[in-house]
Order: sequence, then C-alpha cells, then structure tokens
Amino acid sequence: MTKDDKFLDFEAEEKRLDEILVELDNPELKLDQAVVLYNEGNRIVKRLREGLESLKNDVKHEITD
Repeated sequence: MTKDDKFLDFEAEEKRLDEILVELDNPELKLDQAVVLYNEGNRIVKRLREGLESLKNDVKHEITD
C-alpha cells in the first residue's frame, strides 16, 4: 500500500461518515438502527484519528530525516 492509498481510504471513510450522519438525521430511523449506525460512526472516527496521527508522524519523520 502506498501513501496515496491511505489518502484514498481516508476519503472513503469520510464519505461513509457523512452518509451515516445523514441517516442518523432521519426522524423515522428506528433506535436499534441508530445504535448500529452510531457505533459504525465511532469506529470510523477512530480509524480517521489513527490515520491522521500516522500521517502526521510520517510527515514529522520526513522533515527530520
């Protein structure tokens, strides 16, 4: 996997998170479905944070090398 692949994954994760937020905004959404979406959203946010931290570390290493 190249660094460009990580960027594409980030974009896909961000897009899915946006879709989840739209779904959660639906007043007809059942509670059990909302919980599933909420948990999926939390997992995505965690992956995005970890990905950003990894990219930040990559940049720091590139600068110091």
